[in-house]
Amino acid sequence: MSWRSSWYRLPLVWLMFLIVFGCSDEEVANAQMLPRMDADLAFAHLTAQTDFGFRVPGTQAHVKTRDYLVKTLKEHTKQVELQPFTERLEGRDVQMWNIVATFGDASKKGIVLCAHWDTRPTADQEVDPAKRKQPISGANDGASGVAVLLEMARQFELFPPKMTVTIVLFDGEDYGPGTDKMFLGSRYYARNPLPQAPLYAILLDMVGDADLTIPIEPLSWNAARPVVEGVWNAADAIGARAFVRIMGRPIHDDHVSLIDQGIPAIDIIDFDYPHWHTLGDTPDKCSPESLASVGNVLLRFLYTLKP
Repeated sequence: MSWRSSWYRLPLVWLMFLIVFGCSDEEVANAQMLPRMDADLAFAHLTAQTDFGFRVPGTQAHVKTRDYLVKTLKEHTKQVELQPFTERLEGRDVQMWNIVATFGDASKKGIVLCAHWDTRPTADQEVDPAKRKQPISGANDGASGVAVLLEMARQFELFPPKMTVTIVLFDGEDYGPGTDKMFLGSRYYARNPLPQAPLYAILLDMVGDADLTIPIEPLSWNAARPVVEGVWNAADAIGARAFVRIMGRPIHDDHVSLIDQGIPAIDIIDFDYPHWHTLGDTPDKCSPESLASVGNVLLRFLYTLKP
C-alpha cells in the first residue's frame, strides 16, 4: 500500500445496504455464543507464509505459498478457485493468481473479506541504500491479513455465517516500486469479481503489529461509512481497544481498486508501522493477540448482522 499526501478524491456515496448494521440485545446477550479466533493458529498461518521465503510473483516461494493457501482454504470450503492473470513486469510476463474462497450460497450477493498475499521485491524504505534492492519478509505487510482470514475460514466452517462470505486473497499488491505496478490483483478482481460483485468489501492490511492501533481510514469513511460504523461498533462491543475513533491519513490500498469499480470497500490498517517496506518486517514484530483481536471484531460484526 502507499500513503498519499493529499486525499484521493472520491465522491461521497450514500449507500442503501440490504444489511442493518446492528443487532438486538437478545441476539448478542451471550457473547460466548459468537465464534472466537484461535490466536495461536492465526499466528501459525503468519509464520507458515514467511517460512516459504519472499512471496514475490515469479518465484518458487510464491508458487509454494499459493499452494499452501489454496490447500488451507479447501480444508474449510469446497468453493475455492484460482483467478489467474498475467502482468508485464520488468520486460517479462509474470503469472499471478487471486485466490477466491466462498462460504455459503455463491448465487447470492454477499460480503468480501480480502487481503494481499504477495510480498514486495524491494525494501525501498531501508535507511541503508545498499539494502533497498533486497526483498522483504512481509510478516505484517501481507501475511498478517491473510493469517486472520485463514483462521476466520476455519470459523466459517464450524459456524456457517447467515450471509454469503467470500475471502479473496489478492496477488500483485506490492510489486512496485510505483503505484502503476501495485494493486494488480485487486484491479483485476474489481473488473472481474467472483463469484459476483459483493455488497461491500472489507480489506485487512498490516493488522499484525504487536503495537496495534487502527484509526478510521478516510477513503473508507467516504466510500462506505455504514460499514466503518458497523465494524467500529463491533470493536467497541468486545472492547477491542486497537480500533480507535480518530481519522487517520488516507491510504492508497487495494480497497481503492474496488471503490473505483463501484464496490463499497473499507481498509482496516495500521499504517504507523516502523518496519514498513524494510527488512525488519519479520514475525517477531507481530503478535498473535493482534491477529485475534482483528478477527474477533470481524466475527462479531458478521455474526450479528441482520440479513
